[in-house]
Order: sequence, then C-alpha cells, then structure tokens
Amino acid sequence: MQTVPGGQFPSDLADVLRLELMSLGDDLIAAIAREVPAYARPLEGSFGRGVRQGVEEALLRFLTVVDTNSPGPPDLAASREVYVRLGRGEFRAGRSLDTLLGAYRVGARVAWRRLADAARRGGLDADGLVSLAETMFAYIDGISGATAEGYALAQSRAASERGRLWDRLGELMLAGGNPATIEQTARAASYRLPDSLAAIIVPGSAGTGTGTDHDRDGDERVDDRIGCLALPPDTPRAIKGDDIWIFVGDPTGPGRRKWLERALVGLGAVVGPAVPWPEASASAARAAFARNARDRGELPGVPECPGGSLFTDDHLAQLLLARDPVLLADLASLRLAPLDGLPVRVRARLAETLLLWLRLRGQRARIAAELQVHPQTIRYRLNQLRTLFGESLDDPDVRFELELVLRASPRPPMPTQAGHRDAPV
Repeated sequence: MQTVPGGQFPSDLADVLRLELMSLGDDLIAAIAREVPAYARPLEGSFGRGVRQGVEEALLRFLTVVDTNSPGPPDLAASREVYVRLGRGEFRAGRSLDTLLGAYRVGARVAWRRLADAARRGGLDADGLVSLAETMFAYIDGISGATAEGYALAQSRAASERGRLWDRLGELMLAGGNPATIEQTARAASYRLPDSLAAIIVPGSAGTGTGTDHDRDGDERVDDRIGCLALPPDTPRAIKGDDIWIFVGDPTGPGRRKWLERALVGLGAVVGPAVPWPEASASAARAAFARNARDRGELPGVPECPGGSLFTDDHLAQLLLARDPVLLADLASLRLAPLDGLPVRVRARLAETLLLWLRLRGQRARIAAELQVHPQTIRYRLNQLRTLFGESLDDPDVRFELELVLRASPRPPMPTQAGHRDAPV
C-alpha cells in the first residue's frame, strides 16, 4: 500500500486503521489514567462518560480525515463541540487546562504508535507514514484548540459572574442590606467576609479619566475604573452616581495603612472607619459625610485638593464639629463677639494668638516661637485679649468653647508685606 500521488491516502487505509481502533480506545484511557495523575481514578459518572466520549469521538472522526472514499471533506463541527464542552468541564472541575492537554499528548503518542504499526503492516510506505503523522498531529492540535476555547469561555463567564456578585455584594454593604443576604452573596462569590472592613469612596472626578464615562456601558465603566486602583480584584464594590465605593477588609492590620495610601494616591479618596462587616453601611455613611464636609471646606487642616486621601479616623473631632455647622456658627458668634468690630487683620492676629494661648496653656515663649514673633508682641496681644474678653478667660467652660470654635475654623493667615516688621498690635 503506497501513498497516492498528491498526498492523498490509499483507499484501504481507513479500513486498516478501523480494525486497530476496535481495541485502541481502552488502551488510550488506561495510558491516560496511568500517566496523568488527575485522571488516575475510576471513570465513572459524567466525568467518565466525558473522557470516553472524547476518546471515541477523536478516533472515529480521525478516520473520516484519512478516508479517501468519503464523498466530501469531513464535517468536524459536531466533534469540535465535544472538545469545547470538555474544556468547559475542566474549568468547572477546578483543573488546569494543561492537565487535559497533557492527556491529549499521551493519547496522541499511544495512538500514533499503534496506528503507525497497523499502517506499516498494511503496506503504507515511508512517505505515507510521514503524511499520516502530519495529519494526526494537526488533528490533535485542532482538538486542543477547541478545548482551550471551551476552557477560556468558561473562565470568562465565571469571572463575569464573580464580578457581578462582587458588585452586588458592594451594593448590599453600601445600602445596609440584610446580613443573611450578604453572607449568601459572599458564598456565591467565593468571598470570605472579613472580621472588619472599611468603606472607601473614590470620587468620580478624581484623576481616573472619567470624562467619557457617561457615554459608556456601566459594567465597562466599573471594570475600567476599578482597574485603575491598586487593590485586589475580588474587592466588593459599587457605583453610585459618578462615585466608586470599595469595601476593603482588615484596614487596620499591619502595614495596611501605608498600603492603602499607595493604592489610593492621587484619587481624592475618603476612607471610612474600620467596622464589623455587618456595619459596612455605617462606615460608608461617615466616609460620605467626611467627603461632603471636606468639599465644603468644613474640615480645617484638610486640603481641598482632588488628589489627597482623607482617613476619617484622623479627623474625628473635626467631623464631630462639622455635624452641625449652624450650631457651631452660633457658638462662634457668641464666644468671639468681643472681637467684633476690629479690623480684619487685627481680628485674625488676635484669634490666632488666642488659640495658641489656649492650646499651649499660656506659655508665652512657645507661642512667640510658634508665630515667629517677639515675646513682647505676644504680651501686648494677650493684654488686648484680656481687655476684650475680661474675666471670661478665667472660666474653664468658656476657654473650652473658645478653643472648640477656634479649632473648627481655618487658621487665620498672617499678613505678609515686603519689608514688614512685626509691631505690637
């Protein structure tokens, strides 16, 4: 039996190989089970049926490739779906794609050895054997490609489903959802609820290139903007308006503060307090309040720049004062009334000096050093304050309220003029 010119196989080759295939299937399965540890178990249930079907389909379809008596080219679409399904099954079983591709390689080696012997006994010459080998291994490549496609499809769908579940988990945490529902969603997303977490808000306008976000699909927008953050991908998240909400576990653990600072750099993020996970919405509420207070300029000492991150635990007193700005304004109006009517610059100087006098418990030398002025100037200002406020400065409650309102207001700027010398005013 010689190869027909033009590379076509002899007409009786398929019959010769068909006889060999009758006993080849079991040998292939035995070799795979022996050489691929993941398959070294009884071929039972859907797993066993899948392996046997894959082997039988591969052998039968291969015959159609070498059968020159076939009326037309072989239709391999049906068998391709078998291998796409096998690839999907491997992913769902939690095995690596390399495991199945390794089984294909073992099967191809055993099959080639048996089929080549059969073809040689049937009289196929050397050129024919070369053509048979090329055809067989090209066929195995096609099977491998279909399997890889199925594996990738299952992987993509699983990632998409996990992403939806992480989004749902973030939405539930943000809204204060039922803890049982949160636990159920976390299990479905393969997410271990941490003992504590912190809500983080990333404003939509913070350096993430969101100018065209409104024109794009919501899921794509989430993926793009989450991808800008140096945070684990399996982080519960939610989108509310233009803002991204993220819920990070164990925010107070060793090194976590510095890690968060690096991950959020330049985003203008606000980090809520660490709370038990059922209280995630409380952490989010404080972060939202802090973000709004910062944007209104109600947190002295906190820059209103879009890129700086704000950790709410660093500003608890300021956040407390910002809770009722009207009440704070009334208290400031009452306690600072003695400064009314003074020129703006004088009022600013005296207010700043009064705050330092309260903070430093009257230590004039330290106040002078802090303000970088002569101690005589501080004595003059304190005499002015004593004249304006009178005996009220000796009342501990008044001093407390004065310090409260002065701390809650931005520090008054000192006037700076070219050639200016500090004078006792």
